[in-house]
Amino acid sequence: MKRTPRIGIAVAILLLACLAAAGCLQASSSASADAAARTHAPPAKNATELQRLIENEVNATGVPGLQIGISTPQWTWNSAAGNASEATGEPATPGMRFLIASVSKTFASVAVQKLAEEGRLSLNDTIDRWLPADLVERVPNGHRITVRQLLDHTSGIADYDESAINQQEIQYPDTPVPYQAGLEVGLAASPLYPPGANYTYSNVNYILLTLIVDKSAGVPYEDYVTRAILVPAGLNETFFQQTNHIPGPHMKAAFRDENGTLRDFTDLYVQFDRGAGDLVSTTADLNRFHRALREGKLISSASLAAMENGTPQSGGRYGLGYGTERITPPGVTVQGHTGGYPGSFTCWYYLPETDTYVTFNLNNLRASPPVEEKIIAIRAAVLAYLKYGSAG
Repeated sequence: MKRTPRIGIAVAILLLACLAAAGCLQASSSASADAAARTHAPPAKNATELQRLIENEVNATGVPGLQIGISTPQWTWNSAAGNASEATGEPATPGMRFLIASVSKTFASVAVQKLAEEGRLSLNDTIDRWLPADLVERVPNGHRITVRQLLDHTSGIADYDESAINQQEIQYPDTPVPYQAGLEVGLAASPLYPPGANYTYSNVNYILLTLIVDKSAGVPYEDYVTRAILVPAGLNETFFQQTNHIPGPHMKAAFRDENGTLRDFTDLYVQFDRGAGDLVSTTADLNRFHRALREGKLISSASLAAMENGTPQSGGRYGLGYGTERITPPGVTVQGHTGGYPGSFTCWYYLPETDTYVTFNLNNLRASPPVEEKIIAIRAAVLAYLKYGSAG
């Protein structure tokens, strides 16, 4: 399940409040900053304050570990605090890989935008143009739903129970659950409403989009994304997680259940989440992808504007695999996506007012509800202290 944005946004507010207070975020008159300037290290004072901040956040909340990358027009900073693994005590270090979960959806959306720009499909195509006839017949309203409605989650197609799939893979770790399993569960529970009538976040929409990319691109979805996005953007640490092990140093996605048992979800297959949550990356690579997207290196400005355009059905917050939200306090607009996986949460943001990119990943965020409430309460107190100078 990938939708616990309040926790991720709370940390974003904390970081942004500190950055603003330290004078770290400088407004830029240009959306495209000088690339060389972004390679500079931050002033020592800012780096020290930021490091102290994330270490205090880890200690105060009990979250085992945190990774963060910040890129302003003047400097770039990547760091970490706490542990990558609660079980082993391995420290979190900059550059560690992690499951990015639903941030993967923006990659899928960019792939579809590129295919539209290449004239290989239209966002207004009904999905029956691209999907096999036998599958279309199992999709309620399959002759009416458009590619655009899959992208913005207004198709009326239901989601699958991701928790049940994760539990199945915990029990049978060597047996991957294929994407077809979740797809069929979602279709069986559909339609939720007529196409375009409402907004419901559903991973099944993005599984269907990968099948449309397969057909329209003439190559598997994974190959097209690699060729059209990962390679041009220089994302050398980003890849599809097609096995049940993340190679190299990485953050562990684990948490303790209500019985105190440590449940580790890191080394499970995520093939069931094709296009919706199947990528591994780093904070630096995700910021690099965000810059390439916003600076016109992957798609046109018109396509980006379409992605940014939040639908009325979502209250203006979600567009085509990309969201916009005003976080108050401290009164900061963020654009991007969040992604949650059992034991892990990622926030991937662009701050248009300051031309700044912020990506961070926290582990151990899928605990029982009482623990989640405690984390939220602690973070609220820290935020209040940073903004108002007291815990009240």
